[in-house]
Amino acid sequence: MNSFTHTRLLALVLAAIGLGIFATKVLQHDYPLTPGLQTTTWDFEIYLDFDTSNQPVRLETFVPSNSENRRVSQEQFYNGAFGLRLNGRNDEGRTAIWTYRYPNDRKVLRYRARLLGETVESPLPDDMRRKLRRAAPEAENDLERQAFLVWSTDLRRRSADDESLADLVLEEIFVDGDVDEVDALLSPALPRPIARLALARDVLTSQGIPARVANGVFLDSARRRAEIRHWLEYHADGVDRRYFPGPDPQEFFTIWHGTKDFIRAEGISDLDLQVSIQPVNAAVADVVQRVAKDEGSAMQWFSFNRLPITTQLVYQVLVTIPVGILMLVFLRQFIGLQTLGTFMPVLIGIAFRETALVNGVILFTALIALGLAVRFYLEKLKLLLVPRLATVVVFIVICMAVIAQIMNNSGQRIGLSISLFPMVILTMTIERMSIAWEEYSATEAIKQGIGSLMVAAASYLVMTNTHVEYLMFNFPELLLVIMAICLLMGKYTGLRLSELIRFRELDTRK
Repeated sequence: MNSFTHTRLLALVLAAIGLGIFATKVLQHDYPLTPGLQTTTWDFEIYLDFDTSNQPVRLETFVPSNSENRRVSQEQFYNGAFGLRLNGRNDEGRTAIWTYRYPNDRKVLRYRARLLGETVESPLPDDMRRKLRRAAPEAENDLERQAFLVWSTDLRRRSADDESLADLVLEEIFVDGDVDEVDALLSPALPRPIARLALARDVLTSQGIPARVANGVFLDSARRRAEIRHWLEYHADGVDRRYFPGPDPQEFFTIWHGTKDFIRAEGISDLDLQVSIQPVNAAVADVVQRVAKDEGSAMQWFSFNRLPITTQLVYQVLVTIPVGILMLVFLRQFIGLQTLGTFMPVLIGIAFRETALVNGVILFTALIALGLAVRFYLEKLKLLLVPRLATVVVFIVICMAVIAQIMNNSGQRIGLSISLFPMVILTMTIERMSIAWEEYSATEAIKQGIGSLMVAAASYLVMTNTHVEYLMFNFPELLLVIMAICLLMGKYTGLRLSELIRFRELDTRK
């Protein structure tokens, strides 16, 4: 395997890993691609206030759980002296079970969480998309069973496909009020709205259409006592569908499935149940990262948000440097710009972050000119390298101090930021430019200086771009992609743009 093939293969592997992690974050975990996106999350609270009478107490209530479409984070349980057990193995939903042996006064229990809502377009889980085998549900007596079979058979005969069958079922149960079979088959043990949803579920599942009763809250506005709503979820002809007995909500949240009561209690009296919701605006990126952390997703490790804030601020700048280096490589390899040193322009671009671009270019040019004058004067004194560099550093500090005082007295903020301009970068730039001046010519030194300024400006603009900063900080796996691009550019041996312009007179086609 030659070096070109090996390099290309390595670049392909790096790019595949980086883009694979990036695609997983965006497509599977819904990481936003642009900064500043806001979404509405909802603070959800279950408040239980009840009396006890010195006998064992057991309360079981459904609580929200994470799934493919429902997102829950920042969960908090306020238990007091009660014991708490979570049961997440129930197919109908997750339950919280509070227990106490012998309480003897009024007690309060609370559950709080932050929710990310669903819409009617939210997909149903995969197990709802499996075609069922047609079978009649269990009935209390033969008369009910016979009535169910006759009615469901008539509905199937009058339909053309699963979608039209479901429409007929829902119309006769919820719209038409004079269907005798509906009244006869409604379960007397369930409240009327839930009984109708349960009947629709039984009819659809008997015809091989996956269906289930869903329960939750509508997320429309802040409510101190939000009403528990009920609707039907089913999958017909390859499409996920929901039927709401009333207007469709814009946003909702499913808490549990089935026909069981929201709360089941023993040993208490005078129960006051409150379900409260309140909208909260939050950054989409923060919500996604918080959910990934709560779910224990491996994607949380490909992020800097777990680090202390002071460290995060350092890496916000650090991860943009490879982007500036990529710009440097492109400008040198394909455009042919000459610079002072290899990565010196990128370091100058980093220094521009403290002074802004225009102010940085002016100060850079002025200090380099002054530094070169001192450097050439020191050359006449025949000083050794290290003492000469030290003298230049001291002179640069003096110049920076003078400029800071002048700008501060004139009310210019630039005087405060110039003190952060890297002295070592300036000193090494002066030294390299003076060497180029002596070994080549003044024209070559000025050309390299101008090239360095151009590359530094381009690097600064890229590294300080809001979208670049956001992508590199939230998707650090893109560093692998940048490394792959650098590897591929490293194998380019063709002519640069500056060389094409330089040798255009040799074009034999003219």
